[in-house]
Amino acid sequence: MGNHAPYTVPPQEVPPVPAIPTRPRRRWWRALAWALPTVVLLVGALGLGTYLYVLSHISLSSGETVPRKRADVYAWPLRMVDRLNVLIIGVDVTLDSKRRVVNVARADTLALVTFDPERERIAVMSIPRDTRAQIPGHGETKVNASYAYGGPALTIKTVEQLAGVKIDAYVKLGPESFAKFIDAIGGIDVDVEKDMKYTDSWAGFTINLKKGLQHLNGQQATGYIRFRHDEMGDIGRVERQRKVLVALLKKLKDPSTVMASPQLLQAFAQHTQTNLTSYELMALGIFALRTRDHPMEMQTLPGTFAPSYWEPDGPKVRALVADVFYGVTLKDLAGLPVEIINGSGNAAVGQRVAARLTAMGFRSVRVRTAQTTVQVTTIVDRTGRKGLGRMVAVALGRAIVTREPSTGGPSITVLVARDAARTFSGSFPLLGTPE
Repeated sequence: MGNHAPYTVPPQEVPPVPAIPTRPRRRWWRALAWALPTVVLLVGALGLGTYLYVLSHISLSSGETVPRKRADVYAWPLRMVDRLNVLIIGVDVTLDSKRRVVNVARADTLALVTFDPERERIAVMSIPRDTRAQIPGHGETKVNASYAYGGPALTIKTVEQLAGVKIDAYVKLGPESFAKFIDAIGGIDVDVEKDMKYTDSWAGFTINLKKGLQHLNGQQATGYIRFRHDEMGDIGRVERQRKVLVALLKKLKDPSTVMASPQLLQAFAQHTQTNLTSYELMALGIFALRTRDHPMEMQTLPGTFAPSYWEPDGPKVRALVADVFYGVTLKDLAGLPVEIINGSGNAAVGQRVAARLTAMGFRSVRVRTAQTTVQVTTIVDRTGRKGLGRMVAVALGRAIVTREPSTGGPSITVLVARDAARTFSGSFPLLGTPE
């Protein structure tokens, strides 16, 4: 180990959370560039005619470039070659004592979307707004409070720590975005499962729907997905969101929707904010069109009801996240030998890393001490599967990943460096907290 050469890796393996713009884009061509692909991101696919209409009206700035930290997710022209995880944040409206809108909002809807070119699929994991979570700097509370405390940046960090998934980008939808979009496509058909009647005189909205197949306008559809005043609470609400997404997808496949393209663009150009570039959104739109014949996979963060909370089920969350966001199973993890070489100078750190990986599902983990200390924690992945190295890197808080051919020895080697003592902590509780 004394002559061990430091590992290097391209920077895209463990990308940092993208910088978040303080203001939404305002130029008309940028609005056109990301509005309709955002719709694609939400519902999985759009009709080819609609996409071609948008493409013909897009004008990209000659000076615009893809951020270096995400550049290798794409290959020219507009083709995805690596996974991208995007957090959808739908915010509500908060009123003060005089019923005035104040600049504090909660995340009314949270959905983590993964675009996976390796398996050619789009998958969505809905996160109930009442999910118990640790919000950095604010303690344990409902996950939807993260937006009120720190906007998109803190919401991203909270969801990353909750699920153990690195988030590459976000899309924030204002409270009026959804209703305007539904109206722009002429409404949707939904089989309402029961009578729903509720009036919120303070917020100024009424839900009054009858059981059966209904054609819903924007306001009615918004009421349908917001309704949570029954025994299922927020979980029933998440299921209704799924039904609406299915209805949206069906409507968007209708060729007549092409005629509504200008209205769609206008609806999503307003009250929508994202840190994805127009290039990236176009690439996501093209990818969604390529996978439009594959059903979108929709899941809910596993858990159970608890007083005032949706309590995440750690083992089930780990299994779901491993499959949906890393393309592996817990059986895969259990069968892979892992070697931890502790070069941190602190024996306890190596044992904590081993405890974390064991809690994640690795069953063959051994630890040995390096001959010298090293400076940067590095993961050597010999499995030939992109997701495994990335999964370990995220679980350890910060690490670089390099890939090597299999040598017949350990499938994964974790070279634990001095920086692990600072970066490795119990910040991903559902992946297993080190003793």
